[in-house]
Amino acid sequence: MKLLVKLIWCFLTLAGGFNLAYADYPADRPIKMIVPYPPGGGTDNVARTFAKFLSDRIKQQIIIENRAGASGVVGSEFVARAAPDGYTMEYTVGDTHSVLPHFFAKPRYDPLKDFIPVGVVGSMPNALIVNPKIPATTLEQFIQLAKANPGKYTYSTWGLGSGAHIRTEAFNDLAKINMLHIPYQGSGPSFAAVVGGQVDVTMAPLSLAYGHVKSGGVRVLGVDTLQRVPEAPEVPTFTEQGVPITLAFWQGILLPAKTPQAIVNYLNREMNAVIADPEARAALTKAGVIVRQSGMTPQELTVYMQSEFNRWGQLIKANNIKAEQ
Repeated sequence: MKLLVKLIWCFLTLAGGFNLAYADYPADRPIKMIVPYPPGGGTDNVARTFAKFLSDRIKQQIIIENRAGASGVVGSEFVARAAPDGYTMEYTVGDTHSVLPHFFAKPRYDPLKDFIPVGVVGSMPNALIVNPKIPATTLEQFIQLAKANPGKYTYSTWGLGSGAHIRTEAFNDLAKINMLHIPYQGSGPSFAAVVGGQVDVTMAPLSLAYGHVKSGGVRVLGVDTLQRVPEAPEVPTFTEQGVPITLAFWQGILLPAKTPQAIVNYLNREMNAVIADPEARAALTKAGVIVRQSGMTPQELTVYMQSEFNRWGQLIKANNIKAEQ
């Protein structure tokens, strides 16, 4: 009788898509979530918010570990080399897997072969943000200033080859202007340089600017989304202002390659449940991300990641964007 019960339990477990070797996952120890950027930046803030809701669902602690460096390469490489057991995951953005690999002759990881996508949370709206000393209140005014003063204005990013670097260079190309690139370590320091007046402009997560706009510390000239952001309806899009470009990057979670499919499927279901939860959606929106309307399956995610890799590779090539710019 005991043998029959065990066999029935085994059948039900396998039918549910979960391998017996991982039937207790993630009960035995905490999960480490690697964020490849410094604490306090836009990605880090969203990752911590998402980790809280995911942790509550799976009934296991998720520990955030910031491994910043080389525009996200350091943390991503760490995850690529981690044990594929479901206890090390990465919360990252399109910079590390859709953009950076196009810059290196010998990338330190393969963004498609060394990882398994678990889920996409959404995308983070980015804005062109200027120091108030810049005599421009609209995107058109700033473009005219930059055209009249080629090379005079500087822009900060969170590193060579980063999403901010790519976005700004694509913007420069479309607007036919030239600004000097000043890279920093992380979106927080990059943004602080504009607030402090050391740099004129940055293309940064809109969420970083909210408080500083109210205090007069910065001015927001436009946002890179298709529609205006509900949390900042007064900010027009680039397209509305004659610069037809949308540059939003995905944000999501990946695991090392060879992680058992049972674990991938389990975390995918739980991630999608978080995305569907109204309380989680409200918190993530407040943290600055535009949450997806619905989740994707692991198979859909694989196709999506390939398409994003191709899309950004084509944009980089079309605009002749170089890492040393």
